[in-house]
Order: sequence, then C-alpha cells, then structure tokens
Amino acid sequence: MVEMILNKLNKNENLTYDEAKQLFTDIFNNKVTSDQLDDIISTLGLKKETPSEIAGIIDAISEYASKSNNNETTLNNKGLRKDYSNSLNF
Repeated sequence: MVEMILNKLNKNENLTYDEAKQLFTDIFNNKVTSDQLDDIISTLGLKKETPSEIAGIIDAISEYASKSNNNETTLNNKGLRKDYSNSLNF
C-alpha cells in the first residue's frame, strides 16, 4: 500500500481520506522505511495537502495520541507535538 501511495504522490496526485489515514497509520506502526518517510514528507510538502488528506492524517494521529498527567493530548512519543497555538507541528 505504501508504494502505491508513494507512486500517487510522485505523480502529484491527491490522496483520498482513506489513503492518507492508512499511510500515517503505517508510519506510526513503523511499516515505512526512513527513505519512504523522506519521500512522503517531501512530496506532500511540494504538492500541498488537500482537506481530505489533512483529515485522514489528523484522524490517524488522534488514534495514537496519549493523555498527559494534566489531561492535555500529547503526541510527543510519535515525534509530534502540540505547541498550544492550535496547530500541529510535524
């Protein structure tokens, strides 16, 4: 699945919600190599994410978020963090 999605991204094609969610689920489950991750981040950044892609990514991220001691959602254990400005930093 990752290779098919990478092929779409390399052709500057948009991903569906389900493809984006699956891609980031695979990333969080360590099913993506570091070279593939480099390609994913680069191609998404170059083509600009669509609302459907962002929604899929956010839903995948939210499944891996954990609660901190102060009940705020944190994503630090996956290399992401909330900076309290209502944005996610990758």
